Amino acid sequence: MVIIMNDVGKIESLRKINGVFTYSQAYQDLFAREMLGFKKNGCYLEIGAAEPKQSNNTYILELEESWAGLSFDISSELVKEFNDQRKNPCICADATTFDFKKTLVDNGFPRQIDYLSLDIDPAGVTYDALENIPHKDFRFSVITYEHDRYTSGSQYMLKSRRFLESLGYVRVVSNVKVCGRDFEDWYIDPNVISKDIYAPFISENIECEDIFNK
Repeated sequence: MVIIMNDVGKIESLRKINGVFTYSQAYQDLFAREMLGFKKNGCYLEIGAAEPKQSNNTYILELEESWAGLSFDISSELVKEFNDQRKNPCICADATTFDFKKTLVDNGFPRQIDYLSLDIDPAGVTYDALENIPHKDFRFSVITYEHDRYTSGSQYMLKSRRFLESLGYVRVVSNVKVCGRDFEDWYIDPNVISKDIYAPFISENIECEDIFNK
Protein backbone atom coordinates (compact mmCIF):
# COMPACT_ATOMS: atom_id res chain seq x y z
CA MET A 1 0.00 0.00 0.00
CA VAL A 2 1.24 3.48 -0.89
CA ILE A 3 0.30 6.28 1.50
CA ILE A 4 0.08 9.73 -0.10
CA MET A 5 -1.17 13.16 0.97
CA ASN A 6 -3.68 14.76 -1.36
CA ASP A 7 -3.99 18.44 -2.23
CA VAL A 8 -6.40 19.17 0.62
CA GLY A 9 -4.19 17.60 3.25
CA LYS A 10 -6.06 14.31 3.68
CA ILE A 11 -4.35 10.93 3.68
CA GLU A 12 -5.21 8.59 0.83
CA SER A 13 -4.32 4.94 0.48
CA LEU A 14 -3.38 3.86 -3.02
CA ARG A 15 -2.87 0.13 -3.40
CA LYS A 16 -1.22 -1.79 -6.17
CA ILE A 17 -2.05 -5.31 -7.30
CA ASN A 18 -0.51 -7.07 -10.28
CA GLY A 19 1.16 -3.81 -11.24
CA VAL A 20 -2.11 -1.83 -11.33
CA PHE A 21 -3.10 0.92 -8.90
CA THR A 22 -6.53 0.83 -7.23
CA TYR A 23 -8.43 3.05 -4.82
CA SER A 24 -11.46 0.81 -4.23
CA GLN A 25 -12.04 -0.96 -0.92
CA ALA A 26 -12.17 -4.39 -2.58
CA TYR A 27 -10.66 -3.78 -6.04
CA GLN A 28 -14.02 -3.05 -7.66
CA ASP A 29 -12.36 -0.49 -9.94
CA LEU A 30 -9.84 -3.11 -11.06
CA PHE A 31 -12.61 -5.59 -11.84
CA ALA A 32 -14.37 -3.00 -14.01
CA ARG A 33 -11.14 -2.20 -15.82
CA GLU A 34 -10.26 -5.87 -16.36
CA MET A 35 -13.71 -6.66 -17.76
CA LEU A 36 -13.61 -3.68 -20.12
CA GLY A 37 -10.01 -4.07 -21.27
CA PHE A 38 -8.84 -0.91 -19.48
CA LYS A 39 -11.17 1.08 -21.69
CA LYS A 40 -10.53 4.79 -22.17
CA ASN A 41 -13.27 7.44 -22.15
CA GLY A 42 -15.92 5.18 -20.64
CA CYS A 43 -18.85 6.23 -18.48
CA TYR A 44 -20.14 5.23 -15.06
CA LEU A 45 -23.07 5.64 -12.70
CA GLU A 46 -22.03 5.55 -9.04
CA ILE A 47 -24.75 5.31 -6.40
CA GLY A 48 -23.36 5.73 -2.91
CA ALA A 49 -20.20 7.68 -3.65
CA ALA A 50 -19.06 8.36 -0.07
CA GLU A 51 -15.42 9.55 -0.09
CA PRO A 52 -14.27 11.19 -3.35
CA LYS A 53 -10.99 9.26 -3.55
CA GLN A 54 -10.34 7.00 -0.56
CA SER A 55 -12.10 3.63 -1.09
CA ASN A 56 -13.97 5.09 -4.06
CA ASN A 57 -14.88 2.86 -6.98
CA THR A 58 -14.68 5.45 -9.77
CA TYR A 59 -11.80 7.78 -8.95
CA ILE A 60 -9.14 5.78 -10.77
CA LEU A 61 -11.43 5.51 -13.82
CA GLU A 62 -11.71 9.28 -13.95
CA LEU A 63 -8.03 9.85 -13.15
CA GLU A 64 -6.29 7.30 -15.37
CA GLU A 65 -8.84 6.30 -18.01
CA SER A 66 -10.54 9.70 -18.58
CA TRP A 67 -14.02 8.38 -17.86
CA ALA A 68 -17.06 10.62 -17.50
CA GLY A 69 -19.74 9.83 -14.97
CA LEU A 70 -22.25 10.83 -12.35
CA SER A 71 -22.06 9.98 -8.67
CA PHE A 72 -24.80 10.20 -6.05
CA ASP A 73 -24.81 10.40 -2.28
CA ILE A 74 -27.41 11.41 0.28
CA SER A 75 -24.90 13.25 2.50
CA SER A 76 -24.58 16.92 1.56
CA GLU A 77 -21.22 17.11 3.36
CA LEU A 78 -19.77 14.21 1.38
CA VAL A 79 -21.17 15.63 -1.86
CA LYS A 80 -19.50 18.99 -1.21
CA GLU A 81 -16.20 17.27 -0.42
CA PHE A 82 -16.54 15.16 -3.57
CA ASN A 83 -17.24 18.14 -5.82
CA ASP A 84 -14.34 20.06 -4.30
CA GLN A 85 -11.90 17.29 -5.22
CA ARG A 86 -13.24 15.56 -8.33
CA LYS A 87 -13.76 16.61 -11.94
CA ASN A 88 -16.90 14.54 -12.51
CA PRO A 89 -19.90 15.70 -10.46
CA CYS A 90 -21.67 14.21 -7.47
CA ILE A 91 -25.37 14.92 -6.86
CA CYS A 92 -26.99 15.01 -3.44
CA ALA A 93 -30.12 12.88 -3.71
CA ASP A 94 -32.13 10.00 -2.28
CA ALA A 95 -31.31 7.19 -4.71
CA THR A 96 -34.50 5.30 -3.84
CA THR A 97 -36.74 8.02 -5.32
CA PHE A 98 -34.49 10.05 -7.64
CA ASP A 99 -35.44 10.36 -11.33
CA PHE A 100 -32.35 8.73 -12.81
CA LYS A 101 -33.82 8.44 -16.30
CA LYS A 102 -34.27 12.17 -16.78
CA THR A 103 -30.82 12.98 -15.41
CA LEU A 104 -29.05 10.34 -17.48
CA VAL A 105 -30.87 11.41 -20.65
CA ASP A 106 -30.23 15.10 -19.97
CA ASN A 107 -26.52 14.36 -19.50
CA GLY A 108 -26.25 12.41 -22.74
CA PHE A 109 -25.54 8.98 -21.27
CA PRO A 110 -25.59 6.08 -23.75
CA ARG A 111 -28.11 3.29 -23.32
CA GLN A 112 -25.20 0.95 -22.55
CA ILE A 113 -23.34 2.41 -19.58
CA ASP A 114 -19.97 0.86 -18.85
CA TYR A 115 -20.10 0.56 -15.07
CA LEU A 116 -22.67 0.71 -12.27
CA SER A 117 -21.42 0.87 -8.69
CA LEU A 118 -24.10 0.38 -6.01
CA ASP A 119 -22.89 0.86 -2.44
CA ILE A 120 -25.38 2.24 0.10
CA ASP A 121 -26.19 1.36 3.69
CA PRO A 122 -28.23 -0.44 4.87
CA ALA A 123 -28.81 -3.33 2.47
CA GLY A 124 -32.53 -2.67 2.07
CA VAL A 125 -31.84 0.86 0.84
CA THR A 126 -29.33 -0.46 -1.69
CA TYR A 127 -31.95 -2.83 -3.03
CA ASP A 128 -34.58 -0.08 -3.26
CA ALA A 129 -32.09 2.03 -5.23
CA LEU A 130 -31.42 -0.91 -7.54
CA GLU A 131 -35.12 -1.21 -8.31
CA ASN A 132 -35.37 2.54 -8.90
CA ILE A 133 -32.79 2.53 -11.71
CA PRO A 134 -34.47 2.71 -15.17
CA HIS A 135 -33.39 -0.74 -16.32
CA LYS A 136 -35.76 -0.68 -19.31
CA ASP A 137 -33.88 2.30 -20.67
CA PHE A 138 -30.28 1.60 -19.66
CA ARG A 139 -28.01 -1.41 -19.31
CA PHE A 140 -24.64 -1.74 -17.62
CA SER A 141 -21.63 -3.66 -18.87
CA VAL A 142 -20.24 -4.19 -15.35
CA ILE A 143 -22.04 -3.99 -11.99
CA THR A 144 -20.61 -4.17 -8.48
CA TYR A 145 -23.42 -4.52 -5.95
CA GLU A 146 -23.06 -4.31 -2.17
CA HIS A 147 -25.52 -6.64 -0.40
CA ASP A 148 -23.78 -6.67 3.00
CA ARG A 149 -24.70 -10.24 3.86
CA TYR A 150 -22.32 -10.19 6.81
CA THR A 151 -24.52 -7.63 8.58
CA SER A 152 -27.92 -8.03 6.91
CA GLY A 153 -28.24 -11.75 6.28
CA SER A 154 -29.19 -13.30 2.96
CA GLN A 155 -32.52 -11.59 2.25
CA TYR A 156 -31.33 -8.72 0.08
CA MET A 157 -28.47 -10.70 -1.37
CA LEU A 158 -30.94 -13.23 -2.74
CA LYS A 159 -33.43 -10.57 -3.87
CA SER A 160 -30.75 -8.65 -5.75
CA ARG A 161 -29.49 -11.82 -7.42
CA ARG A 162 -32.95 -12.76 -8.63
CA PHE A 163 -33.55 -9.24 -9.86
CA LEU A 164 -30.30 -8.77 -11.77
CA GLU A 165 -30.26 -12.27 -13.21
CA SER A 166 -33.83 -11.79 -14.44
CA LEU A 167 -32.45 -8.88 -16.47
CA GLY A 168 -29.86 -11.14 -18.08
CA TYR A 169 -26.79 -10.20 -16.08
CA VAL A 170 -24.24 -12.89 -15.20
CA ARG A 171 -22.90 -13.06 -11.65
CA VAL A 172 -19.14 -13.53 -11.94
CA VAL A 173 -17.98 -13.14 -8.35
CA SER A 174 -20.29 -14.05 -5.47
CA ASN A 175 -19.80 -12.87 -1.89
CA VAL A 176 -16.64 -10.86 -2.29
CA LYS A 177 -14.94 -10.65 1.10
CA VAL A 178 -12.83 -8.10 2.93
CA CYS A 179 -11.20 -9.50 6.06
CA GLY A 180 -13.63 -12.41 6.02
CA ARG A 181 -16.76 -10.27 5.69
CA ASP A 182 -18.82 -11.13 2.61
CA PHE A 183 -20.48 -8.04 1.28
CA GLU A 184 -20.67 -7.82 -2.53
CA ASP A 185 -21.54 -9.56 -5.80
CA TRP A 186 -20.03 -8.59 -9.17
CA TYR A 187 -21.88 -8.94 -12.49
CA ILE A 188 -21.34 -8.45 -16.20
CA ASP A 189 -23.59 -8.05 -19.23
CA PRO A 190 -22.87 -11.11 -21.42
CA ASN A 191 -23.99 -9.15 -24.48
CA VAL A 192 -20.91 -6.97 -24.01
CA ILE A 193 -18.36 -9.00 -22.03
CA SER A 194 -17.39 -12.32 -23.61
CA LYS A 195 -17.05 -15.48 -21.54
CA ASP A 196 -13.36 -15.83 -22.25
CA ILE A 197 -12.85 -12.51 -20.47
CA TYR A 198 -14.98 -13.10 -17.37
CA ALA A 199 -14.63 -16.88 -16.94
CA PRO A 200 -11.17 -16.74 -15.26
CA PHE A 201 -12.65 -14.53 -12.53
CA ILE A 202 -15.63 -16.72 -11.62
CA SER A 203 -15.41 -17.36 -7.88
CA GLU A 204 -17.40 -17.45 -4.66
CA ASN A 205 -16.78 -16.62 -1.00
CA ILE A 206 -13.36 -15.25 -1.76
CA GLU A 207 -11.14 -12.51 -0.34
CA CYS A 208 -10.99 -9.63 -2.77
CA GLU A 209 -7.25 -9.79 -3.47
CA ASP A 210 -7.48 -13.51 -4.25
CA ILE A 211 -9.84 -12.82 -7.15
CA PHE A 212 -6.90 -11.40 -9.07
CA ASN A 213 -4.27 -13.84 -7.82
CA LYS A 214 -5.83 -17.16 -8.80
